[in-house]
Amino acid sequence: MEKDLQIKLVKKAKKGDAHAFVQLCEMYQVVLYNAAYKLLLNDEDVADCLQETEIRAWQKITNLKNEAAFNTWIFRIMVNSAKDILKKRVKGIEFEEKHVQNGIVDCEIPDLIQELNALSENYRIPLVLYYYAGFSIKEISEQLKMSTNTVKTRLMRGRVKLKNLLEEENNG
Repeated sequence: MEKDLQIKLVKKAKKGDAHAFVQLCEMYQVVLYNAAYKLLLNDEDVADCLQETEIRAWQKITNLKNEAAFNTWIFRIMVNSAKDILKKRVKGIEFEEKHVQNGIVDCEIPDLIQELNALSENYRIPLVLYYYAGFSIKEISEQLKMSTNTVKTRLMRGRVKLKNLLEEENNG
């Protein structure tokens, strides 16, 4: 998305223009959905997460200081909403294949998705934000409120754990 358009829409939204805010949300809808799905693993939780993200963002849009950083800001809200949902779950996260049941073809390798979902939240969230949402290490550190070195370490350890899980899957 063009930054000038984003800045213009954010300024309008900060003044109470709901239509401008809806346009902003629509521009990031697909990326937010994909990242939220990688974290939450089911459509119902993703829908709740995205709804909560948009509500929180609308309520706090006037607090956004840097209009050019809207994408990072809304992703931070989405990650926090997803974390809240994950905390509420009673049992462990299980891999679901609803995308196949609904007739939607998933282009990713099922083993990779399953093993990514098997990782703890500490490793899965940075991996999803880095590889699926395309955020830089600095942006991830700001969103998760941790040092860049911690993000780098979790990415490295997450990749190693993911590689080991995939190798076990293929050898077993």
